[in-house]
Amino acid sequence: MKGRHLIAAVIGLALAGAALSFGFAVNHQLAAPAGVAATPEISAPAKALPVSVPSTGLATESSASFAKAEAVLDPAQVSGVPEIDPHRAFGSKSAPIAMEVFSDFQCPACKQLYKTTNQQLLDNYVNTNKVYLVHRDFPLPMHAHSRVAARYVRAAAQLGKGEQAEQALFQNQEKWEQSGDIDGTLAAVLPAADMTKIRAQAKGTALDAGIDKDVALGKTYNVNQTPTTIIHFKGETYPVVGIVSYDVLHQFLDQLLSQR
Repeated sequence: MKGRHLIAAVIGLALAGAALSFGFAVNHQLAAPAGVAATPEISAPAKALPVSVPSTGLATESSASFAKAEAVLDPAQVSGVPEIDPHRAFGSKSAPIAMEVFSDFQCPACKQLYKTTNQQLLDNYVNTNKVYLVHRDFPLPMHAHSRVAARYVRAAAQLGKGEQAEQALFQNQEKWEQSGDIDGTLAAVLPAADMTKIRAQAKGTALDAGIDKDVALGKTYNVNQTPTTIIHFKGETYPVVGIVSYDVLHQFLDQLLSQR
């Protein structure tokens, strides 16, 4: 009963926050009708889902590709989170809460979540060992350049420059989504020597295995739009669909932490 009251209160806060702050943002969905905005919500807890690739009928990569993906990620499970790429994770693995953010660099709503919530989340929860934050790539088929963008950020992350690359892509999203010039966008903020290494990896398909694993994992959570955040706490998962303001998110996280 306590858990139901918690979720009901948070859903009310999320809807109010969304109406006040983010009513203009449209979350991007697989095969979403044009002009239809998804409503941000925090769902009731669901038991952890098995990491398998169900037949969902979604228009993304095939399950055969996922099966052939190279084992480049850490298979250890942290707070219920499978297959973590250490280059795309932030904070302490022993944090009581783990959050997986399924994101698309070409998605305007993902940009909005990044700009309004990400830094405060890092400062107040990730850097204080309360939340372990994991970025998941979920490039949508409707976005011509999102997979390439994910490759570039992954390549930059291997050099310790993932945060700079992510920031540059979100801040300049309107420019590169028109031109496709992801390389030039990152070259403007990263050293030339780093760009040579990043370019060599990003222009091939070697990094697709990690991206495909993220997409496959998203399907097990029934992710069909971006951004979608999966919060793990004490063996339960809380799907957060769409943009949620930091004020709403931190109230929810604090209520979870109070149950430790």
